[in-house]
Parts: sequence; C-alpha cells; structure tokens
Amino acid sequence: LISNRPSFFHHGAFSAAITGGDIAQMAISLDDIFATHSDVKVVHATLTSIDPDRKLAVCGHASYQYDTLVMALGSESDYSGIAGSHEHMFGARNIEQVRRFHDHLHATLVEDHHVERSYVIVGGGETGVELAGALRSYADELAKAHITRRAKVHITLVEAQSRLVPRHSHQASYHVAKRLKALGVDVLLNTRVERVDDEFVSIDKRKLPTETVLWAAGVRNNPFYLKHPQYFEVLSDGRVSVNPYLEAYRDIYVIGDNIDVKDAGRARSALDMAVYIADHLVRNVASRPLYPYRPSASLICISIGAHWAYAECLGIYVTGKLGSYAHRRAVMRSYLQIMPRAMADMAVASQTTKTRNL
Repeated sequence: LISNRPSFFHHGAFSAAITGGDIAQMAISLDDIFATHSDVKVVHATLTSIDPDRKLAVCGHASYQYDTLVMALGSESDYSGIAGSHEHMFGARNIEQVRRFHDHLHATLVEDHHVERSYVIVGGGETGVELAGALRSYADELAKAHITRRAKVHITLVEAQSRLVPRHSHQASYHVAKRLKALGVDVLLNTRVERVDDEFVSIDKRKLPTETVLWAAGVRNNPFYLKHPQYFEVLSDGRVSVNPYLEAYRDIYVIGDNIDVKDAGRARSALDMAVYIADHLVRNVASRPLYPYRPSASLICISIGAHWAYAECLGIYVTGKLGSYAHRRAVMRSYLQIMPRAMADMAVASQTTKTRNL
C-alpha cells in the first residue's frame, strides 16, 4: 500500500472535524489499521510515475514491483478560475485544510469577540449542505460561549444550480432545503461566485461582506492521469475511462473519484468499488467467471445539524432522528469495512464528541 498521507480520514468526518470534533481521533494511522496484517506493507511515499512494461510503481528514487496496480488517487479542489480563490478561500479536502479552517473559526469567533460574523459556503452538494448545518450549530455554540447571547452569526450557502444536492432526488433537495431554512441558513440558488477578497465575496454583480469563504463545490481529477496520457484516456470532463471491470490499462485499475462510472466521487461508491476489485482479482487468479462492476443501490445519507439526517434508498426516505440513526449506522458500516471494530468505534465516537476547548 503506497500512500502520501500517513492516516486515513473518512470524508464523511470533515464537517464534524471542522466544527469541533476530535481531529486526532478521526485521523487513524494506516500503520495502526494494518498492524495485524503481516502481509500488508505500508509505504509512505508519493507516486510519481508508472512503468507498465516493467510493472513498476515509481515513487521518486524508489520503485515497487507489482502484478496488479489499483489506483485510488482521489481528486482536488477546482476553483473554476474564480479570482482570489487560492489566496482567500478555505478548502475542505484534507486534514491540513480542515485544521486551517478550524483554527480560523476560533480566531474569528473566540479571539476577536466580534458580535457579528458572516460565513459563506460555496457548493450545495452533500459536503456543502452538511458543512452549512454543522457550522450553523457550532458557530452559535462558540458565540454563546465567548461573545454574547445576542451575537449574530450569518451562514450563507451558494449553489450554482437550481436546487441543493442536485445529484440526488428532488425530494432530497426539498427536505434538505427545508432543514437548512429551519436552522437559519440563507440559501442562494442559481448563483455563481465571481471573486473573493479579504472582505467580500462577489456574487452575480453584488458583494456579500465576509472574511470567510469555504469551498465545497467542484473538484478535478488528480493531475497524475493527465501527465500519463499514454496509459490513461482522460475524457473531456476530466474523468478517466475504464472498461466494465474498472481497468484503465493492462493490469492497472482505477477506482474512487472521477472515473467514468455512475456515482463515482461518493465515499459509498469508492468502498463498493474496492470490494468489487478484491473479488474480481480473486476470481481472475482462480480462473473463475468475471463479472462487470455495477453500482449498487446504496443508501444516501445527508446529516445536517444535530440529530437530523435525510436517508434514502430505492426511492424510500426518512428524515429527522430516524434519518440520523440510519446515518450513524451507515458511517459505522463504512468504517468496519476497512478497520477493526475498536478503531471504528473510536472514529464514530470522535464525530459526535466535541473537543471542549470552546
């Protein structure tokens, strides 16, 4: 296993980590996860190139032989050319970005003691709406603890399309929007961000005063694939083309974010792909029949604020506390697929236990 990051950090834990969850407990060391797997060697390095003819994965000056290479390089934020985005916009794609935003949140609400703050989240997909709900509750908690009960904390969620969570059903969009409105989050639809600076975000020729803009919108594929066009076919939308068995080149499989497969980019789909590849490789070695990958009708869970979630599967949905229960079960199940029970319990508990340094 080659990874340029020492820890596993579930993307579903980002909103909890940003808003007071114990980041140290959520970031679980890969060495710890595989401590009891003597047949797994964890290499902390960055993949720089591959040599399919010699079947080598190259990491700088070191090379690793493979029979089959499975790549899950993930994606990175795509700010769509928005002026000032790199200098003035916060991200939520990795632990470092989470820590930076968490520290900024404390600095603006706890250290400055200003009674009015405005936060803008760009992107009304799953990540954006979950962050908006979590930030609403956490900002109020910080404000009451450190400023005054009359403190005003404004949360604005900006989405370029005509509805929230546009990849999901219209009923999901309706209930998510209703929940955010109940929490006091302002939602702007059909709206695009044009520019970000120190004091304002420019939206459709008007300015919203804010010192804090959090990006939860578009992503782009890992640039590694574009740098190796002789091995990977990258489509016009940036996704890697794979065959029905998720194979991009001979004995090289690509899974996870941004491959040309339905529902790619969701954490649940990435786990489904991993399970499929494990079974596929065993079948291949044992000369058993091979079956193409088919996305499962997985449970959709969107958690917004405390004790509320929207859960849907096969058109049947629940909201509120029952949805929150389904969400917790789904998160636990995803952790159990990749780590021992004790670690999974610790990771889930850390998402619901706020650090008490408010």
